Amino acid sequence: MLRLAGALLLTAGAAGVGLCAAGQLEERVKSLRSLVAGLEILGRELAFRRAAMPELMERTACQTEEPARYLFAYCREHLEELGEQTFGAIWAQAAEEEPGLLLAQEERAVLAELGEVLGRYDADDQIAALGRTVDALRVCLTRAQEERRRLGRVYTALGVGSGAMLAILLL
Repeated sequence: MLRLAGALLLTAGAAGVGLCAAGQLEERVKSLRSLVAGLEILGRELAFRRAAMPELMERTACQTEEPARYLFAYCREHLEELGEQTFGAIWAQAAEEEPGLLLAQEERAVLAELGEVLGRYDADDQIAALGRTVDALRVCLTRAQEERRRLGRVYTALGVGSGAMLAILLL
């Protein structure tokens, strides 16, 4: 009876690891979606309102879903530090500090590049940079969706299969 309980726990644990890995792929897709949507909102706000950066960050944070909301809220909260550091540094720090964003190095580099343009150039240049960033992140989102579709099943199957194999060995 004890062996059976151990085998079931082992199978459930291994399946849980596989499902957790597949879930992380899903969270990455969700994160990239919210980031793309947030940047699109920022672009629209900039194009139509031509407001100052604090108002842009505030309005975008209010309209964006988590985890991307943190990026805009963080920037809004730290705009008082603009004399001590650049907006690009604040933007990059916000992207680094939010663990829920689950960004790859390529995506962080694209965001950092955008941070160097925001608030520095005229509105048309900022809108163009936002468009380029959104396009690049959409490509990353498509890759993440494909990875989730392909590897999600693999991780789940490996977790369940390895747990079952270990359970068989124990019995």
